[in-house]
Amino acid sequence: MLFFTNLLLFESVTFTSMSYFNIIKLNATPSTNDFLKERHQKGLCKEGDLVWAKDQTSGRGQRDRTWVSSFENSLTFSIYKTYEHFSSAHTFAISVAVAVGIMNALHALNIQNLSIKWPNDILSENKKIAGILIENIFKQGNLKASIIGIGLNINQMEFQDLPNATSLALATDKKWEVNLVFKTLKVELEKILFSLDSIILKDLFSEYTKLLWRKDKITIFKKNGKYLNAILKGITTSGSLIIEDEKGEIMELTSNQVRMLYDN
Repeated sequence: MLFFTNLLLFESVTFTSMSYFNIIKLNATPSTNDFLKERHQKGLCKEGDLVWAKDQTSGRGQRDRTWVSSFENSLTFSIYKTYEHFSSAHTFAISVAVAVGIMNALHALNIQNLSIKWPNDILSENKKIAGILIENIFKQGNLKASIIGIGLNINQMEFQDLPNATSLALATDKKWEVNLVFKTLKVELEKILFSLDSIILKDLFSEYTKLLWRKDKITIFKKNGKYLNAILKGITTSGSLIIEDEKGEIMELTSNQVRMLYDN
């Protein structure tokens, strides 16, 4: 069940139409995901709605973490995507598609040393540069829509108390034009999100797996409050992580059961 909150829209909304996406530009909002949730509750959401906030004041990440964004230095937006025949058993494929789409966009911008930290953080030089938060909407057990939240650090030069964060500016030693980055992301996300019904999921997961951070390397995990050294072997189609511990035991664990740590 989805719960909705009343949101404060700080300034006016501008609507523009661009290809598959209907762009809704906000000057500021607490959360672009929550903004779309409220529109969905009111029956106002349409396929391809994309809410882009110049300033997101209360962004959310995975595991109820906050997503810290800096005014005019971050790119924060959410997409409303509907489905007709996409199986609810393949919801993780949406996360995979979005992660691969973002990676394609950053490669197009010539950002180096990129990887995906399972389940859905994008890293540059082993530091987080982007995050994804996907909230799926079901009706009678069937997947009907997703609200896909994306946050990308662009021109921040400092991250207080966030030693594992970085930005495009820090990764490339230059300042970036936010509109250029958005247009590049938009193109790649259009390509992959609006062809999900025809994409061969096996190929999509294969590409995601190739891009995984610390694939086939000994990595520190935290499981049930204890630290575990194991080798990341891959993922399942449901999104579970496949790891091999020091005894050679193979385990399949969800993101609620295990967490990958940065200290490697």
